[in-house]
Amino acid sequence: MQNKKARTALHEMITRGEYLVVQGNDLAKSFGNLKAFEHKILDYCFSYVKKDSLPEERFTLETSSLLKFLDLTSSGTNYERVVRAFKTLNENTALYLPIEKKDGTRGIRMTQLFAYIDYDEQGKIDFEFSKYAQPFVFDLKNNFYSFHLRELANIKGKYALIMLKLWESHRFGNSKHTIINGTLEEWQEWFLGKDRRLTAGRFKEKILSRAAEELESKFDLTLTLTTEKKGRVVVGYELEIVDNKYDSKNRIVAKHSDESSILELAKDVF
Repeated sequence: MQNKKARTALHEMITRGEYLVVQGNDLAKSFGNLKAFEHKILDYCFSYVKKDSLPEERFTLETSSLLKFLDLTSSGTNYERVVRAFKTLNENTALYLPIEKKDGTRGIRMTQLFAYIDYDEQGKIDFEFSKYAQPFVFDLKNNFYSFHLRELANIKGKYALIMLKLWESHRFGNSKHTIINGTLEEWQEWFLGKDRRLTAGRFKEKILSRAAEELESKFDLTLTLTTEKKGRVVVGYELEIVDNKYDSKNRIVAKHSDESSILELAKDVF
């Protein structure tokens, strides 16, 4: 019985890594206030969305499978970390969506990403995306970024993860060159959220440069960051990303694949 459970958990972990994480461009620029661990759990949730997913669809995941994918033990401490992370996701994934009424009046709708998140005593988690978030989550036709979940799991830093998503949200198809322009305020909101701010110099050094260095170390990419100034005042940044390498499916290729470790785990289980 135990061996069957292990096989099921391993199958879930491996196949989950091949699923695509799909997210509307507006969401790709959101949630800069989340930590890296919370980002990865959120991406795990997004990976359940497929092209045939339906509105009001209820998704279910097992904490044990999530922990295995994150390469964490099934300890009480890690179960507690997952619970706390989902609590944070519930509290800190507010969405502010532009609206226009029938009479032409414009405004903002204040809503959130999840309709609900159920966590039971067996470690099973059921969740549903909110009614107003669904069009952004399920937007697969025109405006979406997609990565294999294993590619996202390969990124360790929160800001590198945000930069990776930001790149794909601006990219046209599999184009080799991508240019991202933004004001200083826009860049800081993408990476730090709405409340936290740093000086321009510190933000570039501690956030943008480090994120770019990690992406270059993990993928065959060349990133060039240019500071835009008005006089002596920093007003924004331009980031050029050159994708140097594709595989046969036009996917970006990670330099450090975890496939071998998964195969080793498979040997241990079977």
